[in-house]
Amino acid sequence: MLVVLAVTSATLYLAENNLRANQQKNLDTQFQNQLRSFLAVQDMQAGAITERCRALSHSVRLRAALEERDVDDLYRNALTELQGILDLNPTADEQERHSVRASFFRFLDADGAVLSPGEDFIGLNDQALLHNALAPMGRVLGDVEEQSIGFIPVGRGHRLDALREVVLTKIRDWNGKALGALVLGFPISAIDKQPVEGGASTFQSGLWLDRQLYIEGINAADRHLLIQRVDAAMLGQSAGHFIVDLASGPHFLFYKTLDPETRFSPACQICLYPLAASLREEQTLRWKIIAFGLAVLLGGFAASLFLAQGLSKPVDKIVAGSVENLTRRQQAEKDLRESNRELEKALTELKATQQQVIQQERLGAIGQMASGIAHDFNNNLMPILGFADVLLENPALLADKQEARRCLEILRTSAKDAASVVNRLREFYRPTETDEQFPIVDLAKIVQQAVSLTEPKWRHQTQANGLTVTVATEFKALPIVAGEESALREVLTNLIFNAVDAMPEGGRVSLETAIENERAILRVSDTGTGMTESVRQRCLEPFFSTKGERGTGLGLSMVYGIIQRHRGELQIHSALGKGTTFVLSLPLAESGPMEASVVSTGTKPNSSLKVLIVDDEDRIREVLSTYLRCDGHSVVTAASGREALEKFRRHHFDLVVMDRAMPEMSGDQTARFIKQVNQNVPVILLTGFGALIEMTGAQPQGVDVVLNKPITLDVLRRTIDKLLHAA
Repeated sequence: MLVVLAVTSATLYLAENNLRANQQKNLDTQFQNQLRSFLAVQDMQAGAITERCRALSHSVRLRAALEERDVDDLYRNALTELQGILDLNPTADEQERHSVRASFFRFLDADGAVLSPGEDFIGLNDQALLHNALAPMGRVLGDVEEQSIGFIPVGRGHRLDALREVVLTKIRDWNGKALGALVLGFPISAIDKQPVEGGASTFQSGLWLDRQLYIEGINAADRHLLIQRVDAAMLGQSAGHFIVDLASGPHFLFYKTLDPETRFSPACQICLYPLAASLREEQTLRWKIIAFGLAVLLGGFAASLFLAQGLSKPVDKIVAGSVENLTRRQQAEKDLRESNRELEKALTELKATQQQVIQQERLGAIGQMASGIAHDFNNNLMPILGFADVLLENPALLADKQEARRCLEILRTSAKDAASVVNRLREFYRPTETDEQFPIVDLAKIVQQAVSLTEPKWRHQTQANGLTVTVATEFKALPIVAGEESALREVLTNLIFNAVDAMPEGGRVSLETAIENERAILRVSDTGTGMTESVRQRCLEPFFSTKGERGTGLGLSMVYGIIQRHRGELQIHSALGKGTTFVLSLPLAESGPMEASVVSTGTKPNSSLKVLIVDDEDRIREVLSTYLRCDGHSVVTAASGREALEKFRRHHFDLVVMDRAMPEMSGDQTARFIKQVNQNVPVILLTGFGALIEMTGAQPQGVDVVLNKPITLDVLRRTIDKLLHAA
């Protein structure tokens, strides 16, 4: 019974809501159609009038009269120009036919003041009302670019014929300066009234302007109520509807702003639809639904009695079996708790095993990365040891200054690349900067340097094994790119070494530079064994290698990472038995000569300084002492922080250069004690962990400059120059 009652009530509620929704939808559709027709007529009228007004604004006679403020001549010329669209005494029949003939016109000067015609102009003498109605238009004249359309009241009362639709057109001289404006006023046509759907009465239409309602057939009390309701509704939105109770009964009121972008007071179209017929239909339908609900209730009561008798027997069986079900449920809960304890124990063991496996995987990955770093470091040490042995075992080469200088330059380049390998370790604990700026470098020069650096492997080592490997370069262009020299050299070094390893019986390696599609292209080809398609697709993965124990699987992955960091692209073309070609594409440098990217080098100082060098490593003290003595400085060394403090107290020094990691007393502590003795002496701190200091952003107290090892003579010179200039 309760179900039947609930269904009946819900049906009644939904039917009533559906009736109201359909009624509201039908009225809204009727309002929109009528409003669309009304706006179409208005747009047609406005289009014809605005084009005519634009033409009148270019009239030479009107411009001249307006510029000279000859009002009589201005209005006489306007009467001539406005023939065909001006009717000062329109009939009611013409208004009902949506006539486009204007009922008045006025001119405004450049300041927005109304220029009234003389008394002798018949039909234009309604001066007081028009002057007050057009005054607000003059205040917004400066905001109008060319034309604007709006509504103004020109009569008393609240009928539609008390309003006029006006078209304001600016008049400018030949130089574009505003001379004034022409205002044309047109009578307003109401929306054509049609019978409301479902009833014999018709709707009422009007306009809302300046918080006043212009509509016919409404008494004072209803008008006051409508003004309050419309004023409150217009604050929230420009279109909508609501129900209002008037003296003649409930009505649906629809409203919509005609032109929200007008420069004048916005007008809103209003339509009132009577709801008396709809309410009668709704009440009739409600009684029909109630009658149907009562019939359903009676039928449901009879059916429930019949079903109750048939359901009583199964209910007895259910009650009898409930005790047995309760016992089974208690046993199932006990078994479930036991299973949960076993699962928790297994989960604990699984987590412990998982942590052990993860730890083993981490140790394995660290071992492979350490092997890869050792591989790259050994690649850079090979030319250092090779050319050092050549210079030591061949004294004749030292006499050849050009050849000796070339060997020394290769040694220095390899040493810098080795330092770059160490510096890249910080990428494991510090994220890479996405907006990294690179200097401008010569790609062809880097190719030549890479060939020279790898010569001990592809020439001497292969010849010792009885093989012949040749490396050829071809420079179709000399591209200039923005990049890090050491990183790009490492790319080429890895590719050349991989090419040599891929030619177990010797062969040829070709390096070619070109410019294609406004990008720098570098091709590295070999005549080796090549790769299968599956190997080619996986060769860039970290720790993937086909060399067995000899390979680390990090070479090509680091090549790919460096190319990506330089905003480049890498393509691989290979086939089994036909060799491999790596195509590197890099963006060309935007602008600026090569010299713009070169860091300025320090110059030898003009004055001699007395410098205290503190380091527990003899070789580092020897190198720094040689650097500074070559520049004409006086050098005193100390092997520990305590020895440095004793010498600093006994002698005067202009500069202190010290290591950070020292036994007994660190460089940070020594620097603080030195500043306590003489805070004007600059202190330079050397450390192999400068990247960590940069990451934390905390410079040690008492230290003026932190330099990262290894340090070059040029960096030391520039640092001393900056400290002297700062002092």
